[in-house]
Amino acid sequence: MILKKYTPFLVVIIQCVMLSGAVSQTHWETAIYTEDTWYYFEGTSAPPTNWNEPDFDESSWSSGPGGFGYGDDDDNTTIPNTLAVFFRKSFQVDELDEIVSAAIHGDYDDGFVAYINGVEISRSYNMGTPGTAVPYDQTTEGDHEAVMYQGGIPDVFILDNNDLDGLLQVGENVFAVEVHNVNLTSSDMSSLFFLSFELTAGVSYYGPTPDWFYLPTEFTVSHLPIVVVNTNGQDIPSENKITAHMGIIDNGPGETNHLSDPYNH
Repeated sequence: MILKKYTPFLVVIIQCVMLSGAVSQTHWETAIYTEDTWYYFEGTSAPPTNWNEPDFDESSWSSGPGGFGYGDDDDNTTIPNTLAVFFRKSFQVDELDEIVSAAIHGDYDDGFVAYINGVEISRSYNMGTPGTAVPYDQTTEGDHEAVMYQGGIPDVFILDNNDLDGLLQVGENVFAVEVHNVNLTSSDMSSLFFLSFELTAGVSYYGPTPDWFYLPTEFTVSHLPIVVVNTNGQDIPSENKITAHMGIIDNGPGETNHLSDPYNH
């Protein structure tokens, strides 16, 4: 299961938006903040293959506040120049049916792959083909500058209820991320990640969302076809053209279309 990045890209609903079912009252809480204590591994060699799974013994790894990197003063834990850093943090789930959706906010330099319970859930456009293994010493296909230290807002990736089905488990879960650099001589590296959940009304398990917290759209599901223009992380300037990918999500008459579904046209 690979998520599509929702910013910056354009989402178009053919005709008018018709959401499936009535909208119930929900609220968002943040389960993991970047400044929390994480376990991390500097990528001078390959980590164990199960490093991103709940049953991995992380006791031999270093620990420290998230924001692992160097060079641009947005790092809570400074590490030596490296091609990659791997980090993970556990979180608890009490009731699966009280979680409606999830949001991953990431501010990174230069590329990343994120996992929940060992399953890849998102990766940046410069990290190769989704679902493929990434060697510990792989460099990114182009650079990507972090934005929060410049006053910007991190990218967001959404998991709707369809994505979460079978992904989470009652009890301990783990959110894991690997961040890679464009080259070993790069002047900086950044890795700031947050995990938040949309919860049903009347429950509270985690903490408040950050002040900058936002969601990219007000819908994730439609009975009508969805047209997505994916800019692969590029801004759309007013003057120069950029290369983008347009895909259509249309599962057929009477079927529900999710923003997380693969393009089929």
